[in-house]
Amino acid sequence: MARGKGTARSCSLCLGWSVLTARACSGCEKFARAHPVRGTCPRCQHDAHLGSDGLCKPCLQAIRAEDDAEWALGIPEAGPRALQLTVGTHRHYATQANPIVLSRSGGRGVSAGWKRRLNRQRAMERNQPAVLEPQVWGQLPLFALPRTLTRDTARALAGRRLSGWDRAETVLLTLTAERRMSKAWRCWVAEMVRLALALREADGAELTCERLLRELPKSGDVVCVVLLGAGLLVSESVSDLRLASRSCGDCHAWMPERSHAGFRCGSCREWRMSRHRQPGQCVRCGGDGLALSAGHCRACHPYRDDSRSTPAATQLVIDLPVGPIDPADAGLPPQAGKYLPAPEDVTPATTLGAGQDALFTMRRDWSPVLARLQGRLWADLPLTEAATALVDDFAAQRRDQEGTGSNKNIRTLTILGYWLGVENAFHERDVHDLAGLDTHLAAKPVCQFLRARGMLVDDPGLHQDRDLAWIGRVLATLPQPVAEEVGAWVQALRGQGPRENEPRSWEGIRRYLSTLRPVLTAWTATGMTTLREVTADHIQDTLDGLEGTVRRQRATALRSLFRALKRERLVFRDLVRHLPVGDLTGIPRPVPSDVLAGLLDQATTPFARLSIALAAIHAVPSAEIRTALTADLNLARGTLELRRGLRRHTLYLEELTYSLAADWLTYRHQRWPTSTNPHLLVTQKTAPDPDYPAVHRITMQKVLPKGQTLDRLRQDRILDEAFTTGDPLKLIRLFGITEQTAMRYVAAAYPERTARLPR
Repeated sequence: MARGKGTARSCSLCLGWSVLTARACSGCEKFARAHPVRGTCPRCQHDAHLGSDGLCKPCLQAIRAEDDAEWALGIPEAGPRALQLTVGTHRHYATQANPIVLSRSGGRGVSAGWKRRLNRQRAMERNQPAVLEPQVWGQLPLFALPRTLTRDTARALAGRRLSGWDRAETVLLTLTAERRMSKAWRCWVAEMVRLALALREADGAELTCERLLRELPKSGDVVCVVLLGAGLLVSESVSDLRLASRSCGDCHAWMPERSHAGFRCGSCREWRMSRHRQPGQCVRCGGDGLALSAGHCRACHPYRDDSRSTPAATQLVIDLPVGPIDPADAGLPPQAGKYLPAPEDVTPATTLGAGQDALFTMRRDWSPVLARLQGRLWADLPLTEAATALVDDFAAQRRDQEGTGSNKNIRTLTILGYWLGVENAFHERDVHDLAGLDTHLAAKPVCQFLRARGMLVDDPGLHQDRDLAWIGRVLATLPQPVAEEVGAWVQALRGQGPRENEPRSWEGIRRYLSTLRPVLTAWTATGMTTLREVTADHIQDTLDGLEGTVRRQRATALRSLFRALKRERLVFRDLVRHLPVGDLTGIPRPVPSDVLAGLLDQATTPFARLSIALAAIHAVPSAEIRTALTADLNLARGTLELRRGLRRHTLYLEELTYSLAADWLTYRHQRWPTSTNPHLLVTQKTAPDPDYPAVHRITMQKVLPKGQTLDRLRQDRILDEAFTTGDPLKLIRLFGITEQTAMRYVAAAYPERTARLPR
């Protein structure tokens, strides 16, 4: 049959069957005129006109119709596909031709194969590094950098548990049913919703900000509707958007929230509004499109070093507002003291990165944290596996402790592990600040446990000597010249003056300063600005009306102060050089016999009985009883060695003290078998303490009835021995006291042997 006008034939280019008037259909002719370049199509391997993507028109049509997604993904094992048969009519373009529908069985097979290949590809994508990792919950971001999000980013989130997805999925299913949308549409929107929730966790925000949805690759409006219905989105107007925290577009300085009105800081806006309006590239930092002055932008204008061959790095700058800040403009919550509750399914411990350093070391306020956790049991807080193991290990070490103290320590570590995580080290200041807000929390044992694990950053301010800290607070209350002069006196007492001398302890210096504190306060209250203005009348008025030990202590402190100031050449003359100090007044008083007889019977613990025996029988001072070491007690030889500076004094224990010491060692071993405290006397707090503290002096006072002290028992024992022997040498050998102390007790026992009689 001869071919003529209107004869049905296949197109020579696309092979589509149609009624043609030429060798090619009208669609292929139009495509050939638009793309005159011919070549071999990589998909169908035919010689044809190729488009901008390197494919012929039928292959481009097949890909656009999404009937060949397997080849479009570029899977290597997918070979060339055969063209589908298309049918067209006269004057109909090939782009309007419809592909022949495959059978259902073939469609299921193609769909199953496509799903298998897609699952393999997603499995390979899961092995790639994680994206949009969660950050610290509730922490404000320092920089709001734009993100580039694609569908591959959404696929990388497959399998991740996202907070709020359950509520969002329910709203999405309802929306799909109401709008009668397809399953493919629902899957696409679900990917975008999960991507928006991942952005919310990446910023550490409780509610997704509407401006974050602008970063989604598609369907931002539908995602906004879904998140609003789930209660996971906070609406944001354009006026609020311009006040969000961001960095300056020119100098990259960080602008806090509500401290700016645009994308540039105030300094850069003024720079552009002035005569510097010529945009260009800075010769120092290499920034392009910046307003320049002499080739430098505003940030680089102070630097005039142009010798660098490479662009110079700029420092981090924070653009803070000038003048007083209104709390409403600073982005503070409108109702102070009320905090949004943290979602139940969010664990802040999972948001910290191991080894991440803090940019700003600011002191935390733990009151909002305790307010959030109010009403929740500390044992039910969700912890990570590492935090749970750490808390269990700490509980196992504190298992031998009785009472409620152990629960305080475990509760504190649980809150720290829940809120901060255990990936990074804890700051000692945070532990003490948290424990200081609630009486049911403790800090010291937790810090000791973390320090032993190498997980604590020590705060030097918390390890300062208590007496030294008290001296610093007192000096801060004095005027500057007087504080400097008193500080020079303190340094001289510590052996740091022009003359070398034995340094005094901070405890002794505190006793001196506590005696002089009312004097210095009274002098400065009258307008005295320096101790050079002190006269002899001031000294005399200070000592008038005082007598006994109080006058002696104040006079001794005044002589020490002005002697040191004269040596430092801070005063012209020493006004108290010849000031009489006086001797100790009064004589030791004995303890009544009826009170002394029942002390051991009233003591109910081995701790109290041993303390009373050492003071009442061997005249050991209470300070030496507290600091006695277990290694110095030798039950085999029946001796106890006391350390007094460089000297040693040995006590030979009689039968009663020996039995009391043996009973105490047995009780201590049974009560605290793992204690490593070297002191002989320990308590429930000092026994497990790795700092090895001595027993507190208040604890030593509680072993006796009210009105009695261990020092009074010691004085009664020395006085009784002085009455018995009257020999000061025997007192020195027996009790290890000095010559002056021995003579004082002998004089109290036999006043007729002295030249002066008591009044």
